[in-house]
Amino acid sequence: MIKIIIISCFVFFQLVYSANSVSIIATANVHGETDPCGWKKKPLGGLARKATILEKYSNDNPFVVDSGNLFFSAESIDDGVSKEVAILNADIILNSFNKMGCTAFSPGSKDFAVGKDFIESLSRKASFPFVSSNIFDSNGNLLFEPYVIEEHEGVKIAFIGLSSIFELDGLIVKEPISTLRGVIDELKSKSDIRVLLFSSNDLDMKQLKASNFDLSMIIRSRNKQRSSDGGDGIPTYTLGDKGKILYKFDLEINDIELEFTDIAWCDRTIKDSENRLDKMKKGDMLVDLEKLFKDNPSALKRVFLYKSRIEEANQRLENAINKVLINKIELGKDINGDVEILQIVDNGKLEINKLGAPQRHKHDHDGDGYPDH
Repeated sequence: MIKIIIISCFVFFQLVYSANSVSIIATANVHGETDPCGWKKKPLGGLARKATILEKYSNDNPFVVDSGNLFFSAESIDDGVSKEVAILNADIILNSFNKMGCTAFSPGSKDFAVGKDFIESLSRKASFPFVSSNIFDSNGNLLFEPYVIEEHEGVKIAFIGLSSIFELDGLIVKEPISTLRGVIDELKSKSDIRVLLFSSNDLDMKQLKASNFDLSMIIRSRNKQRSSDGGDGIPTYTLGDKGKILYKFDLEINDIELEFTDIAWCDRTIKDSENRLDKMKKGDMLVDLEKLFKDNPSALKRVFLYKSRIEEANQRLENAINKVLINKIELGKDINGDVEILQIVDNGKLEINKLGAPQRHKHDHDGDGYPDH
């Protein structure tokens, strides 16, 4: 009888906490870059290298997303030749994304640099959805669908598009936080995981964090920092710029009713706090810091702060049911570019050359720091 009870409990545990995994590969702030760029001895990025990485992880069936400011590097492009070049360059990116595959793209303000009509024409040519829940035309109609829902092994994942307010003729961009509240309410019965693709200014990001929305994670454009972790609230990530780095997020799901814990934040918090405590020991690793600083209130306060951070992070690790793991992938010269994407890029550059305009960047497919042609 005892054996039967043990087996039954094990089976019940497996049913309730049967781990599932979802992978998301994301970019943001690509800013119209198609080739490797940056420091000439170590140029990073490029659509062709990205395609190679996507193929490498194809067995993980990742969702591929971009959270905005993909096609252009400026808010507005009005000059005749520059505008033509920018449009042809945007076509290169779109054709490459069509070939690579994309789950969802949430446009930011810079994606409207040559106007509303052009971004709409791109969306019609795209084999992937443009999503935005708060960008409307002048008649009050949503320009794109507010979200897309995908399913992976029975888990429904919603990718929501959102942008901070910007101004453009023919558009109405509604206040993002209040708009998002209505979308989340709608999605609660339709999805298990909700991923926000948000082209956000800092103020809106602060308000969003304070609102405690039922979101699993946030992937942000507009801010160009490179996140090492997702922070201590809703896991939130900024991904650098110019497509130099891909972020691969692996979500371990054991109970869809619970929030996600960013493992990198826990590990970093523990390591940083331990290092700070070690520095306060001034070489004597056996010293009792509470006794050492008993007559120094400000130093003692720091000791308690670092210890409490370690305790909190360890507790989160112990209690973590759903987890987010991060892999930052630098698109360096050790990654060979996908041949088909290279061809798309080269063909597009030939069209740009016909305009007689100088290219923003010469090709550096081999990563030696010098143009290939």
